[in-house]
Amino acid sequence: MADIPHKNNFDLLRLLLAFTVCLSHLGEVSGIQAFHPLEWYFYSGVAVDCFFVVSGFLIFRSYSRSSGLLSYCNKRVRRIFPAYITVVLVAAFLLPFLVATTDIIFSSQWNRYLFSNLAFLNFLQPDLPDVFTGNPLQVINAPLWTIKIELMFYCSVPLIFLLFKKNKKWLVLTLLYAGSVGYSMFFLHLHRTSGLPIYQTLAKQLPGQLAFFLGGGSIYLYFGFFQKHSLKLLIPAFIFLASQGHTMVPALYPLALAISVIFFAVFFPYLGNWGKYGDISYGVYIYHFPIIQIFTDHDLFRGHPWQTFFFLILTILCISACSYHFIERPFLRKSSHYRQAAEEQASP
Repeated sequence: MADIPHKNNFDLLRLLLAFTVCLSHLGEVSGIQAFHPLEWYFYSGVAVDCFFVVSGFLIFRSYSRSSGLLSYCNKRVRRIFPAYITVVLVAAFLLPFLVATTDIIFSSQWNRYLFSNLAFLNFLQPDLPDVFTGNPLQVINAPLWTIKIELMFYCSVPLIFLLFKKNKKWLVLTLLYAGSVGYSMFFLHLHRTSGLPIYQTLAKQLPGQLAFFLGGGSIYLYFGFFQKHSLKLLIPAFIFLASQGHTMVPALYPLALAISVIFFAVFFPYLGNWGKYGDISYGVYIYHFPIIQIFTDHDLFRGHPWQTFFFLILTILCISACSYHFIERPFLRKSSHYRQAAEEQASP
């Protein structure tokens, strides 16, 4: 199986996607009118879809290169859990002090928040009592819902590879892709006909998002073919996306997006070794929402929103960098891409 070039843009791409999600949330979370135009240029829905494509490509690669199931699971746990557990614990113990409601700690709702979020069941208790009640939104950390889906993707990969042993790869991938798209389209149809938001929420859950993950994974599995015909595939995919074809032929949208995303990551001119800074994109993604909430709760955006905006971005970067170097990196194996990228930068 052909492997990706050593010099690629995956690290930069994930950082850009993380900040896209961050900027798209800023107006809604803060309630500041000056930030609402950012939603026109930065759309979190597409960024999350792109994240799932990248994840599919890299996780299929990770499983293919793992010595066994335990090695694969070990890598995934080391990468996801430390920062995730940290952001949940910090929110549960620190936020009550920041908003002067410390009496809620160890209350029934506080316990429900802590344990449901640690179990990746964020929808059971997305907020804390008396925390951010004056903000436009009370939810503590909305983006965490995707981590649950990401973990389910991780669990699905060994099962998908098991199916490959008994069936042709293209057939398994096609059937799973069709099932995912069919599930999503069914619930979106119910949403359009009934107007009930629950159906739109269900459409975005597993297996509805699996098509994006499979799009990235399929390109990895057939990377030699993709490498040979990348431009022939990119042109129609780009035209499809530019013409908003996903609204007319939604079944092709995940595949067209996967082709475009992986092309940028692998065949677009190399834009530098961003991995030398570590994977701060994960930190930006999971820390930005509660940080914006804290800024909003303390009314820091009033009066000088754009000056505060730059301080916000700096805060998010600093916290994400600290999280990577002091919480996430110690759990990474020596063979981790990010450890090697840093070593390459340090070597003459």
